[in-house]
Amino acid sequence: MLTRDEIRRAETYSISAGIESSAGAAPPACTTDGRSITLPLNGTESVWDVLDAHSITLPLGCASGHCGSCTVLLGDVPVPACIVPHAEARGRDIATIATASEDALVTAMMEHGAVQCGFCSPGIVVTLSWLIRGAAAEGRVVTVDEVRDALTGHLCRCTGYAAVVSAAVAASKGFSGNGQGIDEAGTTA
Repeated sequence: MLTRDEIRRAETYSISAGIESSAGAAPPACTTDGRSITLPLNGTESVWDVLDAHSITLPLGCASGHCGSCTVLLGDVPVPACIVPHAEARGRDIATIATASEDALVTAMMEHGAVQCGFCSPGIVVTLSWLIRGAAAEGRVVTVDEVRDALTGHLCRCTGYAAVVSAAVAASKGFSGNGQGIDEAGTTA
């Protein structure tokens, strides 16, 4: 009997019905954290499954898109990797916590006690880093309401969310995306 990994390797290099291939055509791929990843030509694997097959570790909590622990940036949008079909990643960039996190946020989360068991942290950090970068590009600080909205779909049973929200707002106050700080009024200092 074939193992799950052997089946995945076979699917990656086989040609399924309905997908045409020309001689020498490269198999579909995406870029993950700057590294090219070959995608299966068929099958029902999620982005999480493909990353796992390539030894890129993400937590897998619910496997149904409800907990947010496996959140990655697909293009420039945070998505739960466990429910996004791998075909959505073809030709696109995926960023995991390894490349999508902002150091200022990670530091602020540690300082505010917003990390305990750490299982949910990768997804939360990816989402909030994305939010902070977006606000900084507009020359402003994230609001408490924006942070709370961004945390919809993220489940944390250890810290609650007050410390996470405080950490995100604090990190945003010191980050503008261009190396300059942002003052209390939300303008570039």
